[in-house]
Amino acid sequence: MSRIFPTICVLATLTAACGTAAADERADYNHRAAERDVALFSALDLNADGALSRDESKADLTLGPRFDDADINRDGLITREEMQRYVEQRYGTNDVKVRAAPTPR
Repeated sequence: MSRIFPTICVLATLTAACGTAAADERADYNHRAAERDVALFSALDLNADGALSRDESKADLTLGPRFDDADINRDGLITREEMQRYVEQRYGTNDVKVRAAPTPR
């Protein structure tokens, strides 16, 4: 009995540490994925109007299939606001911001 309790305590501590590490890794992954989607939005917005059309999104194989998920009002465009909301809901992060695209010269 005297050896079982310390063993259980060590196992409980290791399990808790592993769970915390996994949660941190997941949060890091979600942050990177959100940054990737925001960068992709900016890169695909070819006419710099602050919105992605379905045609613009077809240039990327990962965003095209998710277009309807991000097009919240189903008007055929993903606006900056819709992309921001999508990123926040999908990845649970609100520290990655969709910025206005630079104006074309």
